[in-house]
Amino acid sequence: MTDTSSSDETIPSSETAPAADAAPDDAVAEKAAQENVLVQPMRDTHFDFQHKVFGLPGAFFCQEPNSKEPVLNILLGDLKATLAFPTLLESFQIEDGTHDARLLEIIEQGLAFVKLIRPGEEIPGELLDGRASWSVEDKHRVIAKGRLTVQIVSSFTGNELIVSDIDELEQLVEDPQTKERMKAAFAKIAERLKLTNDYEQYLTDRIDDLAQELSYIEALRDRFKHIRRIDQAMAKLATIYRTDRTFCSELNRMQGLIRKPLREYDLIFDQADAQTGDIVGALRNFHPTIQFIRKIRDDLRAKLLEWEELLQGWNDITMERSPKVEALQKQTYRFLASRYIETTVWKRGG
Repeated sequence: MTDTSSSDETIPSSETAPAADAAPDDAVAEKAAQENVLVQPMRDTHFDFQHKVFGLPGAFFCQEPNSKEPVLNILLGDLKATLAFPTLLESFQIEDGTHDARLLEIIEQGLAFVKLIRPGEEIPGELLDGRASWSVEDKHRVIAKGRLTVQIVSSFTGNELIVSDIDELEQLVEDPQTKERMKAAFAKIAERLKLTNDYEQYLTDRIDDLAQELSYIEALRDRFKHIRRIDQAMAKLATIYRTDRTFCSELNRMQGLIRKPLREYDLIFDQADAQTGDIVGALRNFHPTIQFIRKIRDDLRAKLLEWEELLQGWNDITMERSPKVEALQKQTYRFLASRYIETTVWKRGG
């Protein structure tokens, strides 16, 4: 999966940038006022800001790593400045309800789908027309089309098929016998939907559209497997660090914490799969089905973005005793504890 924006750019950390709630240097305001930036006409599909501050060198939006609040990052010579939106609005007299203020609201929403946004870039598709702002690999389209094909053939021909290997799925879709079975299934579906003229082409197009939407679910499912691998990696570390009682005790608590998101994500994927469990119902209510699949896609995508830095760390680590492993373990513990630890509030009886 890849973002259409340049999300791989290094984002200034809180150690290198001023605090998000700090007042901007006076030179920032002066520089913005003096900068001769041409203001382009508003295009409904792009972040076309009007204030000159958004045209300063290196300007981009992201979430502040700790607070997760949206911030504007700019360069002023060698200085990196990070401006929280309340500070930005007040310091540069951007009033509520203005063009730029509305775009900042859209920026805040858009950062749920991409990690970084630059002024002038296209507004994420999720906010424009529901399409994804990131791409999937061909293998995920193959898997989605294969799953749908298996489901339809199994449901309407009485021949139950269980195929999970991607190569087998691809072969199955192209197999002449499968195409004949699909043709027979389409006739039954058309009868139930009361379709007459050219129903095969209509159903083929609908199935292709469904497969395209579900390919994003498959891409996310593939990526979420890496979270399960963290759980497996912790089991290996428990063996490697078996003589370190403190380390193993923390690993044990981490394994307990990570089970919660694993169960949560499995349930969400089950909900996505259930949308096409009744293919006739999905086709009869096609647009609501697409909207629900996209809602699940967007929710999963937002959750995944929170994990990305951690997943990269575990993908790059070597399973051996080392300071790097121990630092990653502590980072993971903080991540899990801040999100999934269960707390109980005790109240004195009245």
